[in-house]
This record gives sequence, C-alpha cells and structure tokens, in this order.
Amino acid sequence: MRSGPVRSEAAQCQDCYKCLRQCPVKAIRVAQGHAAIDPERCVACGACVEACPAGAKRVRDDLPRVKGLVAGSGPVVASLAPSWISEFPGLAPARMAAALRRLGFAGAGETALGAQEVSARIARDLDREKGRLWLSTACPVAVSLVRGTRPDLAAHLTPVASPAQAHAAMLQRAFGAEAKVVFIGPCIGKKLEAESHPGLLAAALTFEDLRTWLDDAGLAPADLEPGPDDAFAGGPAAEGAFYPVEGGMARATRLNMATDRTRFLTLAGVTAIREALEGLRPPAEGNLFLELLACEGGCVRGPKATRRSPVEAYMRILDAARTEPGAYPRSWGPGLGRTYDPRPQAGPVFRDDQLEAALHQIGKRCAGDELNCGACGYDTCRALASAILAGDAEGLMCVSNLRRLAEKKANALLRTLPLGVVIVDQDLRIIESNEEFARIMGEDALTAYQAIPGLADARLEKFVPFGDRFREVLAGGDEIIRQNLQCGEKVLSATIFAVEPHQVAGALLLDVTGEEERRRQVIGKAELVIQNMLGNVQEIAFSLGRNAARSEGILNSIIAEFSGQERTGGGAHEPRP
Repeated sequence: MRSGPVRSEAAQCQDCYKCLRQCPVKAIRVAQGHAAIDPERCVACGACVEACPAGAKRVRDDLPRVKGLVAGSGPVVASLAPSWISEFPGLAPARMAAALRRLGFAGAGETALGAQEVSARIARDLDREKGRLWLSTACPVAVSLVRGTRPDLAAHLTPVASPAQAHAAMLQRAFGAEAKVVFIGPCIGKKLEAESHPGLLAAALTFEDLRTWLDDAGLAPADLEPGPDDAFAGGPAAEGAFYPVEGGMARATRLNMATDRTRFLTLAGVTAIREALEGLRPPAEGNLFLELLACEGGCVRGPKATRRSPVEAYMRILDAARTEPGAYPRSWGPGLGRTYDPRPQAGPVFRDDQLEAALHQIGKRCAGDELNCGACGYDTCRALASAILAGDAEGLMCVSNLRRLAEKKANALLRTLPLGVVIVDQDLRIIESNEEFARIMGEDALTAYQAIPGLADARLEKFVPFGDRFREVLAGGDEIIRQNLQCGEKVLSATIFAVEPHQVAGALLLDVTGEEERRRQVIGKAELVIQNMLGNVQEIAFSLGRNAARSEGILNSIIAEFSGQERTGGGAHEPRP
C-alpha cells in the first residue's frame, strides 16, 4: 500500500471534519475522532491541505530526496512548469535557469515544450477521428479522478503522455538516458505521476519547495547575472505556454489542427468534472474534446502556487505564449503513446436493512430525521451510514444527532434539578430556564413558562429584581457571585456565573426563605443571650470596680504612710528604742 503525497497529522487534527467536507472523492477515513487520508482513493488534489484550519494535512516533503539526487552521481535536470511565469513575475528565463544551475541542476527546461508535443499529437489524432469523446490527460489529478470514479470512461482518456512525461523524455534525449528529471510546479498531483512513472520523473517538487531551497541557499534569482550556459534547454516555449490557464490546452491543440470537426470544452474543478461526467455519453457525430483541469482557473491556481489575482496570472501567461505564423504543425517525438486502465474505487454495497440499522445508530428513525445537512462531510445521511458500515466514519460525526442528544440530556438535567436554573445573553434576555426557576419567581412567571417553554427571549428583569448582579458577571468575564439575595418576600441563595465570557451568564437559585427565617430567629435569640450576658458582666464589673477602688485607697494610704516616714527621717536610719 503506497503512502501517497498527502498525509494527516493525527496529533494536530481538531476533529472538525472540514477536510472531509472538502474532499471531492471522500478519500478520508475518520477513526477515534481523527481524520486520516486513504492513499488508495486520494487523487492528490490538495483540497484537504488548503481546507484544514489546523495544518494537520501536509504534503510530503520530497526536497531532501531531490537534494540527495543533485549531490549524487549523474545529471539531474529540472522540468519547470509553464506556470512559473506567473509564480515568479518579471523574472527573465535566463535568471531562472541560472538559479536552478546554482542549486546543482545540470540543466533545466520548460515543461511547456512537452505540452507542445502533446498538442501536436492530439491534433493529429483529432483530425483523423470523428464521433468520439476525448478526455484530456495533461492533469494527473483529473486522470486519477476519471480512472477511479468513472472507470467506464477510462477508455476515452486520450492515449497520450502528459506534458511532464513528454518533456522528461525530451530532456533525457538531450542530457542522456541516465539523466534524472525533477518536475517543479504548483501541483501536488505531479508527485503521484512521478511515483507512477519513475523511469521518466525521478521526483516532483512544488514551487513552495523551490522557494524554500532558494532561501536556504541564499539565492535571489532576480539578482543573479546569467552566464553563457544559463538558458532553458530546447529554447523558449511557444503555444505550450497556454497550458496553465483554463482553455489553454484546447487553444494550443486548435492551433495544430487542420480540421474543425472537433468541439472543445474546458471543465475546471474536481466537482465540476464529476458533475459534467455524470451520465456523459460519446457524441453521435463529430468529436468532443474535454479539457479537464482539477484546479479552478487552471494550474496558475494550483494548491502550491502563490495566491495572486487570476486576471494578473492569466495576462502574464498570454504575454509569454507565442503563436508565430508558420510554427505549425509540430513534429511529435516518439514515446508519446499511453494507455490508461480503469481503477475503480467503488466501495462495498450494503443492504437496506444494514443501512437502516446504521441510520438508527445516528438517530435517524424515519425519513424526516434525515436532514442531509452535510455537516459530517457526507452529502446525505445515507452516505454517512454507508461510510460507517464501511469503517470510514463514526456515528459521533452526525452533528444534528449529537445536538439532539445533548439537548435531551440538558433538558432532563434541567427538569430534575431541585434548583432554579436560568441562562441569559448579554442583553439579559433569557436563553433557557427550567420550571423550578419559574416556580421560584412566582405565579406570573410560572404562567408565562407554561405558555413559552423555557421563557425563551423573555426579559430577565421582568422576573428577577437583581439583574445588576448578572451585568456584573457579564462585565467581569469570569466573575462568580455567591450570595443570598432578596426577591420580594423571598430570600434566594444565588450562584451567578459566566457561561461564555461577556456573552452568556447563568444562575442557580435556591429558595432559602424558611432557612433564612430560622437563621434570623436563631440570631435574635443569640443576640438576647448576648445582651443578658453583657448586663451580668457589666454588673460584675461594676461590683469589681467598686471593691477594687476601696482596696486601692487602703493600699495607697499605707504606701503614703510608709513613704512619708522615709522622707522625714533625715540621714541614716536610727535604731528604734
């Protein structure tokens, strides 16, 4: 089992299923909440890479391997996709060739030269045939899509090599059969193509890889002074430079044709291709040529192309392409023929009773329960049920069922709690409350609750006189207030807390009026006892103080008497007779 050019990092997957929703061929399995890519079904369109908000879907890094090839023996040559014109705007071909040679490549050429050979070959075949459906094979993602999802149409894929393969053969004729060709472009799918044709393409790098390599080497192509050998092998491309934009292949092919019996149509985007091919049949007469491009806008909008204005990119491509008179027809080189066998990816088919059982697992017990909302990543609930049976999905992926279960649990909890519960928004409008809350608030609140379950959207302050406490919690963000609050003749033990900081607050309320009255009675009795005790203490203190004053007078007189004798006795003490 091959690993494929795109992988999923389970540790970073956030269980959002966005990649599954965007994957046009559902080549993603979900297990234990994490999405993993099935390389056998993946067409390497890159939709999941662009969609994943957590960066958990990553393209295989082939740069270290290519650096190893360049450092090894034998020539390594770069085949540069024609969209390089829009990727490196304003850069002269000689400077780009110089930069690639500085990185260690023995030479470089434009893949557009191979595209010209392909256009000439297809034009020749179209001139010879009539009443046939043709599906282009320049885009490896589109080829994988047709072979896997519409194997019945595989026979209509043009029996011609892709521009990258054609150019690789040209470079090997120029640099030697042992030369290793590395494709460089905006496409992830070219990595699949390199795996399938290792004799022609040793590896495939993205423009992102190339920029990383140039930065690591400290090279700025625009600042390089080209030498006499810094030029693209085979010279500049002509009509092959049209290929990176929608309709470019059709335009280049038309320029090579001698007849007009073929109608051309361009389909861009994997979803658009799948929809157009649904139920498609060969034309009754004449040829129908469908140019299939996985990326909307063409290769200039590839998954690893720098995002620029599509109009700007398109204009740069048109400026670069040349259509000089007398340049056609082109002679096509040998080795362009290819065959494309079907590779059906149809999953297992399940019986109706099996699907019904799986639907019951996700709370779908009747047709009305099947919302077909697509939140799980599958277009229909039955598609999700089939994926669950196939082991590609989990029941927990059904968001509506999870929400329904959560609501049931929350409602059951609210109903059974012996506390009043209320949840409000930042404007103090009630989001949810339970019956106990309405009962605590009184008859008016209970009547309103019976008319409007949960008192949804009612103003809190119609029922609660301490709305300012809720505002304090909302303003504080994460503040919690725990105190007894007066509500008419009732005393409520309240815990008010933030559910969502500054947005939603909740409260748990308990009627403690009886307990408060008992507490007050106890406090009153305690105060009476204390007052009695204080009176006794004061009387005792008074008595003690009076007795102490008398004792103090006696002692003072004694002291005074003795002190006076000492003061009047003169010098040395005389012995008493």
